[in-house]
Formats: sequence, C-alpha cells, structure tokens
Amino acid sequence: MSGVSSLFAPLMMIYCQSVENGEHCDFTVLRNMLIRTHMQDLKDVTNNVHYENYRSKKLAAVTRNGVDTSKTKDSSLRAPWQQMEEERRAHVMKMKKMEAEMEQVFEMKVKEKKQKLKDSEAELERRHEQMKRNLEAQYKELEEKRRVFEEEKANWEAQQRILEQQKLDASKTMEKNKKKGKIF
Repeated sequence: MSGVSSLFAPLMMIYCQSVENGEHCDFTVLRNMLIRTHMQDLKDVTNNVHYENYRSKKLAAVTRNGVDTSKTKDSSLRAPWQQMEEERRAHVMKMKKMEAEMEQVFEMKVKEKKQKLKDSEAELERRHEQMKRNLEAQYKELEEKRRVFEEEKANWEAQQRILEQQKLDASKTMEKNKKKGKIF
C-alpha cells in the first residue's frame, strides 16, 4: 500500500501544480471570483450561522453540566438565537410604538394646520364682508352726494335761466324805453 501511495505522490504534485495553470484550468479564476464577490456573504454566514451554532452548542453543554436551565430564566443562559429573536421582537415593538407616536404627532399637526386654515378663511371672509359693507356705505354716500349735486346743479341752472330771462327782460325794457325816449 505504501508503494502505491508513493507512486501517486508525484502525480498529485503535478496535478496540484496544474490546477494553478490558467491555460487548461479555471480553478484560479473561479476561486478569485468566489472570494472577491462573496466574501461578505462568507463572513456573515460564518459569523451568524456557524459561529452562533458553535457557541450555542458550547453554552448548552456548559449549562447542562453546571446549571439547571429550567429553573432559571436568566437571559444569559438562553440560546443566542433566542436572545437575538427576543431583541428583534423588542426592536420591532419599539419601532411600531415610535411609528404610532409619529402618526399621532403628524395627525395633530395636520389638525392644527386645518384649524389655522379655517381660522384664516373665516378671518378673510369677515374682512371681505366688512370691506363689502364699507364699499356699499361709500357707494350710498357717493350716490347721496351725486343726488345733492344734481339738485344744486338743477337749481343753479334754473337760477341762471331766471337771470338770463331777467337780463333779457331788462334789455327789452331798456330798448322800449329808448324808443320812447326815456333814457336815464
């Protein structure tokens, strides 16, 4: 048997060297691609799965040998994946609570903004009505002034016609008196 293995040893050396030869083997390209593109996955799986499984087995062996785990509820004696799951649940609950609080704050702010808009709208409506009343009062005042002006104008024109008529009558009387020879 040892003779056979000694016979294959040089062949194995040649084969191992030929694996590195890129002319007829893709091993180096495949190795580089896997290591470069999947290194983080390899690290994550190694840490999260393999190491945690190893750790939980070792902790389970220690707790079985030294302490009864059924009597104690200490979190340090639980399996790491259980602790992680519990922490994840607590984190999810905390996030849901924060989300609910944020929604409440958002709704409260929306209500405040709506109320401000309603108040502003009511104020604008009130100011509009006040300005409308002021405009109507000014319009009535202007119409009253126009009416008074038209009356004064009509009176003035009537007085002017009377004066014109009196002048005309006076000039006719003067002409008559001139003709009769009565000049002042």
